[in-house]
Amino acid sequence: MIKLWRLRQAAENQFRNLRTALSGSPVTFPSLGSMTLERDDVEIAQNWLKKDQRHWDEKDPVIEYQEEFCRWNGSKHAYAFMGGRVALSACIHALGLEAGDEVIMPGYTCVVVPNAFQFAGIGIVYCDIELETYGMDAGSLESAITPNTRAILIHHLYGLVCRDYEKLLEIAEREDIPVIEDCAQSTGATFRGIKVGNRGALSIYSSEQSKVMNTVQGGLAATNDDDLGDRLREYWENAPNPDHDIIDKLLHNVLLNFFGQKHPQRWLLKDVIQIRHGGKRLISTTIEEEHGNRPSYYGARMPAPIACLGLNQLGKLDRFNAERRETATRWDEWCLANGYQPAKVIKDSVPIFLRYPLLVEPEKKADRSWARRELGINPGVWFRSNIHPAERTVINCPRADEAVAGCINFPTLLR
Repeated sequence: MIKLWRLRQAAENQFRNLRTALSGSPVTFPSLGSMTLERDDVEIAQNWLKKDQRHWDEKDPVIEYQEEFCRWNGSKHAYAFMGGRVALSACIHALGLEAGDEVIMPGYTCVVVPNAFQFAGIGIVYCDIELETYGMDAGSLESAITPNTRAILIHHLYGLVCRDYEKLLEIAEREDIPVIEDCAQSTGATFRGIKVGNRGALSIYSSEQSKVMNTVQGGLAATNDDDLGDRLREYWENAPNPDHDIIDKLLHNVLLNFFGQKHPQRWLLKDVIQIRHGGKRLISTTIEEEHGNRPSYYGARMPAPIACLGLNQLGKLDRFNAERRETATRWDEWCLANGYQPAKVIKDSVPIFLRYPLLVEPEKKADRSWARRELGINPGVWFRSNIHPAERTVINCPRADEAVAGCINFPTLLR
């Protein structure tokens, strides 16, 4: 039975939409997530919901997805999990990191990244970023290395290739410390013709609903090293499939996200789909994870229905990334016309611009109504804190603090 409060909420939403439209203001803005979902993805989800759930545990679709990702990405080995954070745990296993070891990472990241190390008892040393691409600063990395450093995690944020990419790899090689590349926001970006993630020892990618491609939740761990590949496979083979209840919710979230965030008539259909399936809504990062607690379902590998979605998304990723780059030129022009520094594209790189990062005055990040009025967009706020979205303290990272105070990000898929 449809709950009365859902109907009441839908009626209130539509009344607000009508009032907004009559005022001459836009009823919807370009979404910051799920913009790569299309009708064919919805059909895949619906078809899997009709199948006998025993098929949900099949391995063949997952293996096909992994192999196709390797071909597309230029990687030798890749394994699919139910999140980039789980893929990172697989990388920790592959490197043989143990309690008492230390990893260095930027003090400007998502909470699930340090959580993966903390769940394994590994100490974290944060270093500062640079403010051109929001990547790890090479000088700060050198100062952070200790005798206990066993790994370095570098990231490529917003779809940009990080400014100090080569320097960071050179430092790691000199110190004989393996690098994990966090490519969750940059899948498909290249440097000197090679996709990011292929120069470190290991790499992770995400297909969470706000990332470059979308399977609602999901991620991959990749490497070009055979020994590390064997260790990733070992972790993957021992990882459980998620419960069928979770898979069912994931498939329903494809519908919720497409009709609520992507469909041209989402101002109306969002409420319709919410009434029908809103009870199956999943949250990407739970309160448990924000508080540093390991959820009970953490650690699963990707099941067949989600791998089929991933395969479909992968097939159109180049098209969407080209569209993102085209939109970025518009934001470059806007920055130059309005006194802001355009996003930095380092020499020999081709970014994909998951979002277009922009450093503005803190008050303009706090109140973004100016962008809605002037640009017809609702900017994103990655990151609201150094360890987004958790309120965790990071010391001696002043440029990361500056980014937290002033970095907003414009959408790059506008249709």
